Amino acid sequence: MRTLVIYYSKTGSTQKYAEEIAQALKADIVPFKKFNKKMIAQYDTFIFGARVMGSRICKADQFLMNYELMKDKNIIMFAVGMSVVTSETRKGLISGNLLDMYHIRFYQLRGSFNYENLSFIDKLIMNNSFRLIAHDPNASVDQKSLLSLKETPIIVYDSDGVNKIINIARKIETEVPQA
Repeated sequence: MRTLVIYYSKTGSTQKYAEEIAQALKADIVPFKKFNKKMIAQYDTFIFGARVMGSRICKADQFLMNYELMKDKNIIMFAVGMSVVTSETRKGLISGNLLDMYHIRFYQLRGSFNYENLSFIDKLIMNNSFRLIAHDPNASVDQKSLLSLKETPIIVYDSDGVNKIINIARKIETEVPQA
């Protein structure tokens, strides 16, 4: 069985997870912008990973536009975001991105945050948010704690989540199709 890992990463967390998964599975790997329909016939398993922005999994809609061509194949999706991984946040991502409409396996992984890795536009947006929080007399303690993100990166690596994805992909590879 051939596996393709596809990822969309803006600051590197998702790419790091995708690379480790691909290496462990000896799978091919491509950034989402290089993924195309012609590749679908060449693979049996697709692992798609992308970052979460708000409650949306970036590029998930575009990836799932190919679902009809992939529906008889194995599809694993993982989303990387700053939220603490709980059954509720997972359910929210599944519901908010309409993933329950598809036959896929879904995993949520915790990501890192480094202000320095943001694009110019994202830094402008973050700086505006920081300014609003800093000048808001009603800002909560949690909101005020976000101000430290500019100087203090959060480094998180979810090795348990990565291992779950690798193990399920290996299990899929060893399953014999029913005749």
